[in-house]
Amino acid sequence: MSRPRDPAPTGRARRRAGGSIPRWSKVRRDIVVASGRMAVMVLAIAAGVTGIGAVLSAGSILSREISRNYLDTTPASATLEMDKVDDALVEQVRLRPGIADAEARATVTAQAKLGPDQWRQLLLFVVPDFNAMRMSTFTPQSGAWPPPDGTMLVERTAQAMLERTTGQSIEVRLPGGTTRDISVSGVVHDPSLAPAQQERMGYAYITPQTLVRLGGSATLDELKIRVDGDSRAEIQEVADDLGTWLPSQGRQVHEIQIPPPGKHPHASQMQAVLLVLLIFAGLGLVLSAILVATVIGGMLTQQIRQIGVMKAVGARTSQIAGMYALQVLAIGAAATIISVPLGIMGGRGFADAVSELLNLDLASKAVPAWVFAVQFASGLLVPLLVAAAPIRRAARITVREAISDYGVRPESLSARLKGLNLTLLMALRNAFRRPGRLVLTLGLMSAGGALFIGGLNVAAAWERNVDDGFATRHYDLEARLSDPERVEPLADQLRATPGVRSVETWGFAPAGVARTGGIETVSTYPDGGHGSFSIRGVPEDTSLVSFPATAGRWLRPGDTDAVVLNSMAKNPLPDAKVGDSLTLSVDGRPTVWQVVGTVREVGSPAAAYVSKTAFEQRIDPPRDLRIATSDVPAAQRVLRDESVDRVTLSTAELREAVDGHVYLLIVALVALAVLMAIVGVLGLAAATGTSVAERTREFGVMQTIGATPRTVISVVIGETLFVGLLSVALATLLSIPISLVVGNLIGDLAFRTPLPLTISPLAIAIWALTALLGSALAGAAPARRASRFTIRQALAYV
Repeated sequence: MSRPRDPAPTGRARRRAGGSIPRWSKVRRDIVVASGRMAVMVLAIAAGVTGIGAVLSAGSILSREISRNYLDTTPASATLEMDKVDDALVEQVRLRPGIADAEARATVTAQAKLGPDQWRQLLLFVVPDFNAMRMSTFTPQSGAWPPPDGTMLVERTAQAMLERTTGQSIEVRLPGGTTRDISVSGVVHDPSLAPAQQERMGYAYITPQTLVRLGGSATLDELKIRVDGDSRAEIQEVADDLGTWLPSQGRQVHEIQIPPPGKHPHASQMQAVLLVLLIFAGLGLVLSAILVATVIGGMLTQQIRQIGVMKAVGARTSQIAGMYALQVLAIGAAATIISVPLGIMGGRGFADAVSELLNLDLASKAVPAWVFAVQFASGLLVPLLVAAAPIRRAARITVREAISDYGVRPESLSARLKGLNLTLLMALRNAFRRPGRLVLTLGLMSAGGALFIGGLNVAAAWERNVDDGFATRHYDLEARLSDPERVEPLADQLRATPGVRSVETWGFAPAGVARTGGIETVSTYPDGGHGSFSIRGVPEDTSLVSFPATAGRWLRPGDTDAVVLNSMAKNPLPDAKVGDSLTLSVDGRPTVWQVVGTVREVGSPAAAYVSKTAFEQRIDPPRDLRIATSDVPAAQRVLRDESVDRVTLSTAELREAVDGHVYLLIVALVALAVLMAIVGVLGLAAATGTSVAERTREFGVMQTIGATPRTVISVVIGETLFVGLLSVALATLLSIPISLVVGNLIGDLAFRTPLPLTISPLAIAIWALTALLGSALAGAAPARRASRFTIRQALAYV
């Protein structure tokens, strides 16, 4: 049946109703009369736009600055590890086709003594001429430049790790060497390295002469090159050509390192963090827009009879729609004016925090124009688009429908409930009176709660994953010796040390994926950790690890060609699966293995596990020790006088290193979750205010038949508490897919395996308390206002 047409108004009536002055006067009056609900909408939109602005501002600043910081160091396209690199060879390489530049360097892993029986791994970068560096550069911050022989420069983030700064000395020991005092002559900034506090090691820069004083050799063994092309394929082609040519010149090439071209070690981590935050901020904006639609819909329902009167005197549908659209635009404009500067400030603050975490210098905090455009569009257009449906529906109502609207709906299921307290029954009936609004309000609260619980679930999943991961390691120290002949005698000595429960000898060798006709290539960065890949020989009866299998099985006695890959091995071997045959290269020697399983391992670079027997037969003698002890200092004292290449972190320090990589993400995620919870409570407050205004006359009738102000307050607050209670259950259910999606993303970022689904009882309890307390507060002001209406005021309300 077609909608009945209203009588056409006269021209004078049309002009009177359509005149801009009365129409805009009504807009102003509505804003003043409903100032509380208007303020709630402004705050909600401002919260959503602020979140979007902060994430986009931070992302635009950090994406630009992390690239600038890294590229300003002129990173090497590739590094060839060789037996020896001299000046004559460097000059020859510079003349090779495709080579833009070449330099000789060296990197030595040493130990720095922080205190009695306390040592920290120290990477020494050997530079022949600090004033002639053309690639892999770093900038002086304080102290001497270049460092005098016998001294070292430390990277600024390494000062805390080494507990030393300019003017102080520290004991340094090279593998197989003696311990020597060396003074810190200056501090430098090297943004190409992952921050020292995250890797839990020190970085220092010395001359070849200083290395000799420490007991090392002045021979440089790294050939760094820059190629004319920027792509991985171009770099690989030039490096392969060079790797083929060098042996013909009597030079030995052990390995080619090609880190991702032009990409900071933590660039992918940062982009993933920003993506997660942007998803949460975007959902927050959607919640804010839904809140606006809910409140505007309620206000329109309240003003149906006013719309009918305006239509009766000549107002057109387009004029009425335009009037209410203007209200939404005014709300959006006010919110945008508030949120744009707040978003920019928040984004710059977050960029500062991330830059400190990643050891970056922000040369500029300028925010591009498109970020402002997105904020303005979010604040003005998104609420208008969401509110368009209720505005259009209300504007199209006929005079007859409007005048006959009494704001009462037919009996619903809640009205037929029997045996309940009368006040509770009224609260339930009022909650279900407008099902559409209940769905929106409940959806708003539930979505805000789901994001809140989901954020805390992800934080709990991270903790659980790390706890579970470290629970699979049953040792406290790792040590790598220079001399394999000393491994077994030292293991026996350690077993006799008080506090030591178990000692195992393991094999370790850096590895690469063998390629046909080429030297092994790895994606390792200069810090030696990011992008690294190794083969580890494990005793068949090991009791010091119990990694959970994700596919296939663990190693068995008698395995001679079996290999088990950890989760991070997906980086160099993205397509490897159980049953595949792999050819891995160690020091140029190809070895073929059969994949029998994959395991979940936390806090380790990419690794392939083989049996210790197979490792000894096919690669090298074991040089690593795994030590389980209740007295770490005592074990370190035994290791002190040995030619130890490396003593790795204790379990506690390794845990700090793992947590440090995404700590800021978890904090930001929880902060956004709190913001979403606030938006949800604001939505309930606004919807309750609208509902109370609609039922003003009803409250007057209630008082006429004997209802006390306390009864009125109980009805209103009971209604909001009911919605809050329902939101807890729905939010808990909705948080599960959110936790899964975000947990998968963060888990893949950090560990190349999803985080386990974890439901945090604490998160649910906090949201339940927040929802109920917020619901009570949301209903308090409207309830108090309703209870103060006199019977005369209530019955006279239009």
